[in-house]
Amino acid sequence: MSFSLRIQFFAVTQVILTALLTYFFVTNEYRDLSNQNVKTLESFLISQKQQELQNYTAIAKASIEHIYAAAAADDEVAKKKVADILSTLIYNGHDGYFFVYDDKGTNIVLPTEPYRVGQNYWDITNDKGEKTIQILIENAKNGGDFYRYPWNQPSTETVTEKLSFSDFLPKWGWMMGTGVYLDNVKAQLGVIQTAIDTHIQNTRFIILLVALTSIFAIFGVGAIVQFTQKKESDAKISKLGQKIVSLQEEEQRHISRELHDGIVQVMVSIKYSLEATGKHLNKLEVEKPAPLKTAEVNLANAINEIRRISHHLHPRILDELGLSEAMEALAKEFSERTGIEVTLEKPALRKLLTDEINTTLYRVVQECMVNIEKHANASKVHIELLIKDSWLTLSIKDNGNGIAKDVLDGKAGYGIGTRNLAERVEYHRGKFIIKSSTKGTTVIAKIPRSEFANHYLKQKEEFMNKEAV
Repeated sequence: MSFSLRIQFFAVTQVILTALLTYFFVTNEYRDLSNQNVKTLESFLISQKQQELQNYTAIAKASIEHIYAAAAADDEVAKKKVADILSTLIYNGHDGYFFVYDDKGTNIVLPTEPYRVGQNYWDITNDKGEKTIQILIENAKNGGDFYRYPWNQPSTETVTEKLSFSDFLPKWGWMMGTGVYLDNVKAQLGVIQTAIDTHIQNTRFIILLVALTSIFAIFGVGAIVQFTQKKESDAKISKLGQKIVSLQEEEQRHISRELHDGIVQVMVSIKYSLEATGKHLNKLEVEKPAPLKTAEVNLANAINEIRRISHHLHPRILDELGLSEAMEALAKEFSERTGIEVTLEKPALRKLLTDEINTTLYRVVQECMVNIEKHANASKVHIELLIKDSWLTLSIKDNGNGIAKDVLDGKAGYGIGTRNLAERVEYHRGKFIIKSSTKGTTVIAKIPRSEFANHYLKQKEEFMNKEAV
């Protein structure tokens, strides 16, 4: 694993761990705090309800005080009047009412269920297993208190938790109470709890979103860094490759020059000596020996071969007259040697292109000629060099038998020479394209005008300065 990938892995792991810890700690703390707030709110709402019940009880006692204060313990008429008054004290629809039981558990007032009047409920037990009426009576005797218990709610006809306050009328031994059902309190708390749960879910979503965004950001930055590093590496490799190519060309130029100006000149001198010897023998009317004739022929062949090798390594005409003339010479020599007809269309490009581009395009033509001679079985070759649509385009087209499909598709791969040509062209930000069929092959090398425009302007400026001088 590379260093950059290890850094990315460490950063992503850190983000995930941080996100998980934040996820659990924040959400748990938020939920605990929310539950505390809900409990606090519930206590506040219950205390409000308790205050309401005490107020309602005070109002009820005030409404019967004038009768109760003047009545005797056995005044049945006064009791009847008080019972009637309490039966009419209804609030909150049908759910707010007063109920009265004597200290033995017999019902005296129950407006919502009048059929219960006169019946004893001392032993009635609620869903919590508690003696409801006994607890209410006990609270009343102790000075009044609150009690929460399940009871049938008139408006919904369902058993709902009820909060009641009971007080005692000692003269008659009555427990007077009233209560409120807590369904609306629970509804309010349910709405708040739902909102809290929604906030918790949103918090979790935000944490996960931030974590995922951070992870993607890390991967994005890592990808950009890797892409940048790869681009820089590719540029360095390309530059190094071009430097190697330039060194190879320079070495080939040096060897070519040494062959042409050194060995060839020595061999030409030897040839002249042999020819002089032959002329001297003729003057003496002595026939040239067979070995001398053979030596002259072999020496001439050797000189031509060394010149051919020297030209193949690096044609001096490319440096002296430019790409157009060098291509023309190459085409002429190829046609004379192979018998393949070569046509050439070219502009004058002597001062327009850089030496590197001249060499690259010349090598493309040279390599294509070698491949055509070896593999194409062609009879005609057309070479075209033109500048059009901001591109310098070189195309070499033959009418041979084409390239095998697996080679063309890249499955078998091109030859080393072809790959080197593609790399050379791509170094100049160009395109190297090969099209082939059974009717022939076309090789296209395209180089953008921007690669040599500055060179042309610089050459033009230097020429103008020389003319001015």
